[in-house]
Amino acid sequence: MPIARLEIELSARIGHVPPDVSATAVIAWYPEIEVFAMRSYSNRDGVVLLLVTTNAVKLLHVLTAAGFECEMNPIVLVGPLDRSGWAAPIGVRLANAGIEVLSFYASHKEPDRRYLVFKTSNDDHAIQVLRSAPSSRSLGWVDSERDPELATAEESSPFRQARNWLSD
Repeated sequence: MPIARLEIELSARIGHVPPDVSATAVIAWYPEIEVFAMRSYSNRDGVVLLLVTTNAVKLLHVLTAAGFECEMNPIVLVGPLDRSGWAAPIGVRLANAGIEVLSFYASHKEPDRRYLVFKTSNDDHAIQVLRSAPSSRSLGWVDSERDPELATAEESSPFRQARNWLSD
């Protein structure tokens, strides 16, 4: 079964005066928060760390308390995938369905567990397209029963937690 689902991406901005501790060190203090995907970039406002984890709400509170400026945004998480090279075919599939890919990045923790993060013009439709595609099995999806990280994420449902938190 393809693993494409809505998640929350936390962006932690490190301004021109960085906090006393790094964001990755803060995350290491909380081993119950697993990281699926991570990417960083810099712009004129400083360095931005993008994170998709098993508990975005808790991480938001922890990083904010540590001095980071944080935001949460919905994304489409695809994976775990057992090999690379699927961003372009998935992007084409979404484009053919009329869904604009605003940005994407790939992240991996192990050689055979890769994740793709997509920001799209319509995340709900993107999930439907990716889950209903007859060729999804050919993309090399990893069996979700073998992935304890995925089981943890589905149980804790960080997207639901964050969506509830954002709507309060």
